Amino acid sequence: MKRDMELIRKILLHLEEKQDVNNWDSVVIEKYDPKVISYHIKLLYQAGLIEAKPLNTKDSYGMWLAKGLTWDGHDFIDAIKNDNIWAKIKGGIKSKGLELGQVSFAVLKEYAKMELKNILGIDG
Repeated sequence: MKRDMELIRKILLHLEEKQDVNNWDSVVIEKYDPKVISYHIKLLYQAGLIEAKPLNTKDSYGMWLAKGLTWDGHDFIDAIKNDNIWAKIKGGIKSKGLELGQVSFAVLKEYAKMELKNILGIDG
């Protein structure tokens, strides 16, 4: 399965808006298959951006539940939550002949920070 950065952004935005960060929940994102969402929750957990755990029952083996964002998760979503900044990041990547999914997470994270710094007028 390919990593979907649009879905990752949606999951992070969803978790940021979550009011009860003490409960483990399955994340529902409209128009996305629950198994695909679960896989991306696992990826976000592996990247250290969210608190998550697998739910291993007979009916839902391999499904992942999410609780909330980590410090790094908050930092990353703060850099990409603005729709204009997100569009600029995607446009910049596309202008180099790449698709969003072809850029490593580390590069995407640095690029997002760079774009945010440019908008804020911060050098370096």
